[in-house]
Amino acid sequence: MYAYTIGTTVLAGGEDHTIAQAACTGMGSEKRYTAAIPRERGGKSCQDICSSVTDMDEETEYPGTKPYCIEGILIYQKKGPKDTLNTKWMNTWKYGAKGCVQTKWGPNFCCCSV
Repeated sequence: MYAYTIGTTVLAGGEDHTIAQAACTGMGSEKRYTAAIPRERGGKSCQDICSSVTDMDEETEYPGTKPYCIEGILIYQKKGPKDTLNTKWMNTWKYGAKGCVQTKWGPNFCCCSV
């Protein structure tokens, strides 16, 4: 299990978080660290969430570097049966750069990189 600190809030993972982490890692640049940070819809933008992470650079070659948003993704909550190939309910949406700045709608995970 892993955890990141945003201000005074520690976030840990679950199944959707694991899926988001894999997606964010795949979208990240080479030789960079990435993290999937949960986001509440209608809350802060991913840009604000990523820049508020306080401990992502502790184990990197980039000490003191502020994390930044590379992508916002939505993992839909409605899912089909677990371990079912090609289930139509395991859907995700990739927002691109717009996902980093949205505050009213959008992603439920922010892909942050440092």
